[in-house]
Amino acid sequence: MADGMDYQLETRRIESVIDAEVEAMADDEIDRYLTLLADDALFLPPDLPSIGGEELHAWLREFLEEWRIEWLGFRHDETELCDNLAFHRFSYSWRLEPKRGGQLQVSHGKGLHILRRSDDGDWKIARETWNARPTPNTI
Repeated sequence: MADGMDYQLETRRIESVIDAEVEAMADDEIDRYLTLLADDALFLPPDLPSIGGEELHAWLREFLEEWRIEWLGFRHDETELCDNLAFHRFSYSWRLEPKRGGQLQVSHGKGLHILRRSDDGDWKIARETWNARPTPNTI
């Protein structure tokens, strides 16, 4: 690890950013969620084009306005650091309830975050991608 960084401490710091992301989604707190993203954050959602910038912020706001999220499980599968970048692989299960009524949806899947350490030392989510699968994870 470069510049004498404590690998375990940095791994915990990175995973705490992801935990904050999960909590912000469950608590329906979009403004808190957006503080976790790098200025140039880019999401690569399944079956959609890449989304960044103000379009990403609007997309996330719309998602949280439309759905109530209940996490059924979330697991940090792997975290790797390379200087000012970190790669975080995860597994999830969640239930989405339409806020305006409708059918519940359950999704299980896996994904990847790429985080970048900012000049002030904080880790921010720079890239995120995920995909669902029809069967539950073993979380």
